[in-house]
Amino acid sequence: MTVTQSFPWPDGRRLAASLTFDMDGEATAYIIDRAHAHERLSLMSEYAYGPSVALPKILRLLEEYEIRATFFVPGFVAELHPEGIEAIVRGGHELAHHGYMHENPVGLPEDYDEEILLKGIEVFERLVGVRPVGYRSPAAENKPSTPALLKRHGFRYDSSMGGSDYPYLVATPHGPLVELPGAHSDWQHFGYSQNPKVGTGISSPNKVLDVFAREFDGLYDRGAIFVSVHHPMVAGRPSRLLMLERLIRHMRRFPRVWWATTDEIARHCETVADRLATVKPEIPAPNWLRPPV
Repeated sequence: MTVTQSFPWPDGRRLAASLTFDMDGEATAYIIDRAHAHERLSLMSEYAYGPSVALPKILRLLEEYEIRATFFVPGFVAELHPEGIEAIVRGGHELAHHGYMHENPVGLPEDYDEEILLKGIEVFERLVGVRPVGYRSPAAENKPSTPALLKRHGFRYDSSMGGSDYPYLVATPHGPLVELPGAHSDWQHFGYSQNPKVGTGISSPNKVLDVFAREFDGLYDRGAIFVSVHHPMVAGRPSRLLMLERLIRHMRRFPRVWWATTDEIARHCETVADRLATVKPEIPAPNWLRPPV
């Protein structure tokens, strides 16, 4: 099959690939049961597994294959696991913003959005001296005001939206924000809590590997971008870690893949900004909406 659109990747590369990890950790328990999470030791242990047990295994895997990844971490989780955050930075990986308590911004006041953003920045600067330039919204949901807020506070890119197979720009009053659309998330397949019921059950790693691999194949064919989304609390379980390694091996069989952090990709996109599509952060209003019955 012929590539249907070219993209100006550096050094004649065919596709940019970035492995990203949303290390939601214990914040997940408060999302699932905000009122009683502080009483639920078993539920909390399930999500503490991510930063406590899975992260070192994932870092070893990335080191073995000489891959630098991006970790999107809520500030609350960073404060609980400063040694993990230090290990991420020490391994040459990127730290990126993911809220403070993994707050879904939809419905929150605009000033609270800014407060959360600033709190997360402060945590990273205090713990490891890093000011994040990348952002992924908790619940992967932005508001029309989000791009301008990010750009105003010095962020280079967002990776929360899915409006293209390629990087694109989002217009803001403070200059364009690079958008790096993500591929599939493992949470859609593995995220599950028995009590209370969350998710749709647990998938076979073989099935999920096929989903990720086929998505990579399609994006490679188009010369696009592949940003895979993993969560240490599920990706770091033994069977899924084997699946992740198999995915890496599958991707490495393809020539001219540029393995990079999302910040590296965003930096390159800024150098070729005149060749990227630009969109406005607007939501179209319906001309007619039938009243609810």
